[in-house]
Amino acid sequence: MYTNLNPRTMGLNHHPYEVLLPAAKAAGFGGIEVPAHAFGSVPAAKDAGKALAGQGMRFGLMMAPCDMFKAEDAVFEEALAQWARWLERARAAGCTKAYNHFWPGSDSRPYEENFEWHRRRLQRIFHIMEENGIFYGLEFMGAKTVRDGFRYPFAATLGETLALADSVSSRIGVVFDTIHWYTSGMAPEDLEWAAGMPQRVVNLHLNDAFPRRSATEQIDSERALPGESGVIDAVAVVRAFHLAGYDGPVILEPMAPATKRWEKMEVSEAAKEGADCLRGILRKAGADV
Repeated sequence: MYTNLNPRTMGLNHHPYEVLLPAAKAAGFGGIEVPAHAFGSVPAAKDAGKALAGQGMRFGLMMAPCDMFKAEDAVFEEALAQWARWLERARAAGCTKAYNHFWPGSDSRPYEENFEWHRRRLQRIFHIMEENGIFYGLEFMGAKTVRDGFRYPFAATLGETLALADSVSSRIGVVFDTIHWYTSGMAPEDLEWAAGMPQRVVNLHLNDAFPRRSATEQIDSERALPGESGVIDAVAVVRAFHLAGYDGPVILEPMAPATKRWEKMEVSEAAKEGADCLRGILRKAGADV
């Protein structure tokens, strides 16, 4: 696995790629997320990929133009076409992964109807991923405080996410996010499955929970840095993935308060703090390579 700077999840999205890249390199990150504009052209993307590889770094994942499982139909169609163009450039740059989160409920569609609605959209998305040679994964949201905001519950566990993915193709992967795993019940078999089938994990997200709240009381937009509270054993998670041979990116996704602090810091200082945190976890897990 390699440490990856994701500016969106670290509160650094207001900095341009040209500023983030040298900060990520200086901090010791092994990779960086593909910029949303995807370099503007295929030739420019190839040049960017060569330049990154020359620094001993890799690209992480390609994000979507919008919330693909929340957008209205017209917005979804436009975003799908835009994403196809971005993915062609991302692949030219050497990026081979992408993912989306989806929401754990709906105010208008009961579970079965919502499953079919998601399946149809997922089929469309997967088609453009296959065309562009991109490994695509889904990220569920486990927090009860998010689930309770919907009239009808939907998939909010790893098992349900796999069922949705497999309804289209077993080549669709999943994101393993420690806070979503924890808030969805922290089932040991989830970690066993994910570590046992690393080829179906597209991304590993690390964070921690707050000890003053139970698993059902955690607020999705408020998270701790991995290892900060120890409620979630990030070291054990990383060790399991490392021993299984997972070779994908690992990112920080702490949300507030860390991201609020990093937003106001010099980008180089914020990147260094984040990289040091990630490397500390990997080192303790025996995965600091």
